[in-house]
Amino acid sequence: MRGMGLMQSRIVVIVFICILGEVSFGEIPEVGKNFRPEFQKGVCVVHNFGERGYGSEKARESMQAIRELGANYVSLSPIGWSFHLGYEKIIGWGGEEPTLTPNSVRRAIRDAHSVGLKVLLNPQIWVGFYGTPGRWRGGIRMESEEKWEEWFQEYMRFILFWAWLAQEEGVELFSVGSELEGTTRERVEDWRRVIRSVRAVYRGPCTYSANWSGEFESFPLWDELEYIGVSGYFPIGSGGKEERLQAAEGIKKRLVAVSERYKKKPVLFLEVGYRSVAGAGEKPAEWEDEVLRMPDLEEQRLCYEVFFEAFWDEHWFSGAYLWNWYSDPQYRPLVENDYSFRGKPAEGVVRRYFGKR
Repeated sequence: MRGMGLMQSRIVVIVFICILGEVSFGEIPEVGKNFRPEFQKGVCVVHNFGERGYGSEKARESMQAIRELGANYVSLSPIGWSFHLGYEKIIGWGGEEPTLTPNSVRRAIRDAHSVGLKVLLNPQIWVGFYGTPGRWRGGIRMESEEKWEEWFQEYMRFILFWAWLAQEEGVELFSVGSELEGTTRERVEDWRRVIRSVRAVYRGPCTYSANWSGEFESFPLWDELEYIGVSGYFPIGSGGKEERLQAAEGIKKRLVAVSERYKKKPVLFLEVGYRSVAGAGEKPAEWEDEVLRMPDLEEQRLCYEVFFEAFWDEHWFSGAYLWNWYSDPQYRPLVENDYSFRGKPAEGVVRRYFGKR
């Protein structure tokens, strides 16, 4: 805990300097310098609370199973909590129970490395109370300039804390944010300051997870990052395979256009997944009714088949992180209509395509 306190003290100093605008960014690594895109066969590991979460013996079993699946990366997501969409504070990320602690994230990174997996650290904001379904963070907006300034101070502390931990633990890729569409549209210069502050701390490649609904096209700062990161929950329809592949062609054209605009920068899906329910391909991003709909394992399998066939071999595509795999490999929801593909027919599709590259 003493080391964590020292890290937080350093972060406070960095944030204070950044807010004053007096930090020199001359030593920030040049974007793309000595950078070679890496094809990432990734899995998003979801933290189960208690003794089944990141850094536990159960989680170590999951890391080994993911490696045997054919993955070469895992995504880990520390959480900062916000009570509602207009709330300027970000809390619960510094070690408070029952939240995910920094030490458990450290152990999870080391567990992944020990079995030969590389790590994407993808910190995220959860809007809502502990144990509730929550609200989508893309709706975060402040009602005054004063609250915007406070929110960005809070976010700077949050993201720099994890950037520093990522640097200390040798994390291979860092995301500066995820699906914060309501902030990136309105506060471009604040985001530029966030990105450059992160890069002054974390020396590896960086990305941002822009939402599929259009944020990836409007986000103006891809030139500050190595990858165009996308939360890839694009609708692909509910018809047969060929009809869905045709829908994917339109998605690919949009992604290629953004890549071309930024000198053929590689595209990476930081999340993509499909629930095992009827109609999952129509609205892949919807999760709110998770306990209400009956499972459909074949729909999930078909969605993954279409995704891999459409995207996996494209030259501009640098891979994807599949949502999701629980840190406790024995965990099962009461009704298996969730995003997990483990132990379902979709796992066979994932294993086959991961084995091809």
